[in-house]
Amino acid sequence: MRIAREYIVYLSRVLTHKLVQDEMVSTPNPPAMTDAIHQALTDEFGVEDRINDEARAILSAHAEDMSRLGAGYGDSFKKIKAELVRKHKVVL
Repeated sequence: MRIAREYIVYLSRVLTHKLVQDEMVSTPNPPAMTDAIHQALTDEFGVEDRINDEARAILSAHAEDMSRLGAGYGDSFKKIKAELVRKHKVVL
């Protein structure tokens, strides 16, 4: 994850406070809203981590073929990651 987990906690609190203060949302339980925002942000910022993990798994499954063909890990990783981004229709 490119963003620190501590910052996500902070950002969740600030977003909740700002949304309630500006009367953009109304909630009887601001801590629950903060938790929901935190979970949503964590999921969204974790997409790239999941894509990277999937690309690494694909590369490790084909490591023997790659070494036989002389394919570089870095270039292969970038290509697989780009394909996974298109497949999952996400924006990084």
